[in-house]
Amino acid sequence: MQNTLENNLVNLFSSNRLSSYKYDINDTDSIALERYLFNIEVSKSLYPLLSILEISLRNRINQAIENTIQKDWLMIELNSQNILQTGEFNKLQDAKQKLLKKGYKKFTKDDLIAELSLGFWIYLCGRKYKNTLWHKAGFFKTVFADYPNFSEFDKLGKISPTLQLMLKLRNRIFHHEIVINYPYGIINCYNDLRKLLGYISKDSLLYLDRICDFNSVMAKKKP
Repeated sequence: MQNTLENNLVNLFSSNRLSSYKYDINDTDSIALERYLFNIEVSKSLYPLLSILEISLRNRINQAIENTIQKDWLMIELNSQNILQTGEFNKLQDAKQKLLKKGYKKFTKDDLIAELSLGFWIYLCGRKYKNTLWHKAGFFKTVFADYPNFSEFDKLGKISPTLQLMLKLRNRIFHHEIVINYPYGIINCYNDLRKLLGYISKDSLLYLDRICDFNSVMAKKKP
């Protein structure tokens, strides 16, 4: 009975997908299936952190641009490319088209903010936007209001690897890929992303802790 159930699950999930969960040539399908379940649990436990972090980051970046450069900049940028470089400008136009296809006859800047991908906002944190955005007085402090040392040199450069980690991990989870064997270590990933959220808002960490169960999930015996 057990072998029949196991074989059915292997066929259901596919041997190719489960192969990622076999770390050793001697690992069985049973071990892979247990790791597959554990991966789902870990991914689920990371969702609150990634969700709050993504929404907080995009809203803070938008707020910083509105405060230092242009109010309603996204709506203005649709018709006049003044801030965004070509890649990000095209992503903005794509977001507009997606909203129109969804049936929006009129849409707001908040609709655009929600439609734009996480990658769009993280690209705005790249070096190519340092002069355009991040060197503006007060810009960094608006986005990362609780950063511990604003006099530190190249603050954005120190945060950038964690932003890239956020994007990669978020995409792996949302595409149902394995994260429990992430090369950097999934606990290290969690700690770094939690620290990043704390730079945006320490209060958000208290809010996160009401629901986040990552530590208790990781405390379980791993197969």
